Amino acid sequence: MMEPRVEAPRRTSTGSPENPGEALSAVIDNVGALARAELRLAAMEARAFIARIGAGLVLLWLALLLVQVFACLLALSPVLFGSQPWPSVVWMLGISFGLALGVSLFAVRELRRLKDMGHDANHGESKRHG
Repeated sequence: MMEPRVEAPRRTSTGSPENPGEALSAVIDNVGALARAELRLAAMEARAFIARIGAGLVLLWLALLLVQVFACLLALSPVLFGSQPWPSVVWMLGISFGLALGVSLFAVRELRRLKDMGHDANHGESKRHG
C-alpha cells in the first residue's frame, strides 16, 4: 500500500505565537491537517473492507460452484460404479467433497472475520463517542 502523505502543521519561528491571530491560524491549520489525515485513514479502511468483502464473496461463489460439482458427481456415481472400479469413484467423490468443504470453510471464516470486523468497528465508534 502507499503511505499517505502527512502534512506538518505550520509553526512560528519562536515556538509560540506572537499574537492570538497567529495562534488561531496555527490551530486551524492543525485541525485541517488532522481532518485530512482522518479522511485518508477512512478511505484506506474502506478500501480494505471492500477488498475483504470481495474476497469473501469470491470464496463463497467458488464454494457453491464446488458443491454443485460434488452434487453432480454424486448423482452420476451409480452410473460410474457400473463402468469404473469403485475405489476410483470413491476417490473422485472424496476429492470433490474435500475441495468443496475446504473452500466452504475458508469462505465462512472470511465472512465471519468480516462480520466481526464490522461488529468491532461499531462498538469502537460507540465507545469513542459515548
